[in-house]
Amino acid sequence: MEFRFERERSNKFPREKMIQELQRVAKIYNYRRFSIKEFDKVSVTCKSGVIEKAFDGSWNKALDSIGIPLKTTTKRHYSEIELFNEMERVWKIVGHRPSELEWNRSEPKINYNLYRRYFDGWINACSKFIEFKMGNSVQVENEESIEQKHNEDCPTEPNSNQKNDDVVKKEKRDVPLRLRLLVLQKYDFKCAFCGRSPAIDKGVILHIDHILPIAKGGKTELENLRTLCKECNLGKSDMIV
Repeated sequence: MEFRFERERSNKFPREKMIQELQRVAKIYNYRRFSIKEFDKVSVTCKSGVIEKAFDGSWNKALDSIGIPLKTTTKRHYSEIELFNEMERVWKIVGHRPSELEWNRSEPKINYNLYRRYFDGWINACSKFIEFKMGNSVQVENEESIEQKHNEDCPTEPNSNQKNDDVVKKEKRDVPLRLRLLVLQKYDFKCAFCGRSPAIDKGVILHIDHILPIAKGGKTELENLRTLCKECNLGKSDMIV
């Protein structure tokens, strides 16, 4: 027998061997359709990626090649409450917004990709979860109300020019949903000052805050926005911190 240092690469397995391995795994799962993850758990000859590539990148084509009709399992439909409860459980285990890898390592009861499909993206899913925990949507800070708290003892009657300026300020202050999501992602759905998050700390409400206030020339753009909890936002008042 000739001994060689080189070994046969797994991605050069003949298609026949791949089909035999698929048939073996199908028998383990009682001839029901199985996922890539389930295949990799019990396969002893090659990885699912090799097989998938051999069948034009389609796992369904690979399963169809077995030649035996496989039973399909009925997918369970989860309510939003169930989705949010599982997200809260995993979020608390990890201690912050979980990545896909962290989610899968936490032995989740619900698949990560189900959240992505249901909420049209993982960040959207996390945002909806935060709003669920707060009982309302993430708010944009109201500079006028902060200024009013400091000037309520000296009320002034706004003239027509001031009213027009207020309309312009409101339009500039409005934060588009996409930008709001980017700010939440940037600060990991936490308060930039105290680090608390509605996902873990009960009663926390997040605001989108302008670092440099609009009244002082600040712009509504990612570099000038941050997330603050309600208490920190009111505590800083109209100061530039």
